[in-house]
Amino acid sequence: MFRHRSKVGEKQQETGIYTCSNCGQVLFEGKYKFDVGSGFPSFWRQVGEHVQHRQLATYSRQRVQLLCSQCQQHLGHLFDDNRTPTQVRYCINAAAINYQP
Repeated sequence: MFRHRSKVGEKQQETGIYTCSNCGQVLFEGKYKFDVGSGFPSFWRQVGEHVQHRQLATYSRQRVQLLCSQCQQHLGHLFDDNRTPTQVRYCINAAAINYQP
């Protein structure tokens, strides 16, 4: 069953995959998605090396930009998050991904 909202640690998890809206490369699995209340889709693990991390120094702060490794589309940013098993949160622009059941 597909669920748009899930919390880390819930027994029932989302199924399916999320792909790059530009090139179709698989980026995230639904079982690693969770709701942080920000309005942005959030994940705690990526698929393989399909998401590229790039250091940014913008707006007077250090951040990690996330890009599709195949087409270089901007996906969002990576943040530290101690609520997840990986201690990070992939904060993704909803327009940058497509859901595939």
